[in-house]
Amino acid sequence: MQWRHLRKSCFWLVGVVLFAGLSWTTVRLQPYRYRPYLHETLYLPSGKFVSELALGYRQIAADIVWLSAIQYYGDYRQENHSLAYFEGLIDIVTTLDPHFIFAYLFGALVVAEDAGDLRSGIEILKAGMVKNPRAWQLPFEIGFISYLNKVDFALAGRYLNLASRMPEAPERARRFAAFAYAQADQGVPAIRLWEEYMEHTANPLLKEMAQRYIDKLKQGKPLRRQPEDHE
Repeated sequence: MQWRHLRKSCFWLVGVVLFAGLSWTTVRLQPYRYRPYLHETLYLPSGKFVSELALGYRQIAADIVWLSAIQYYGDYRQENHSLAYFEGLIDIVTTLDPHFIFAYLFGALVVAEDAGDLRSGIEILKAGMVKNPRAWQLPFEIGFISYLNKVDFALAGRYLNLASRMPEAPERARRFAAFAYAQADQGVPAIRLWEEYMEHTANPLLKEMAQRYIDKLKQGKPLRRQPEDHE
């Protein structure tokens, strides 16, 4: 009976410590709302630090910091501050919950597009791939944002192709990979992917589209259309 009471007291104490620590982490971000000049000098703890602080409450901690990240981004959209701490918040969330796929996707998109740091955005997705090697969404997003930003079409093709080979990947992954390879002037892998696409789709219109692109590639004609989601 005493042991049960002691264990309950320990869990309560850990919970209090965790809440206090995470509250401190979040409160550290509050002054920028009223004194914007402090925003760039605030200190944000690392994901590893918060993970150690969370002890057995990592999931709860991840949820708390994720809500803070969403609020932080919302305030940025209201032009209240920059995104100086957004990547750090995503690092904390994904360290606490490494299988939270959407956190990687959303974080990478904001960092790459809103913050204009494509390299860091891709690094977030690569970190997610290490923790989630079977999640097709992560390599797909690397390929997709690389394609849209016209950084490296061959790189985009490789990641989109990788995504298309993963379990539960949609047909469009193979289609986007074929477009990326075509833009990189790599006709051979592009034709192969279109041929595979024809084998896997049951839609006669999509089969006809794929055949048109194969014919164009074999004739050395450029594919002017952007990849579209027909599904």
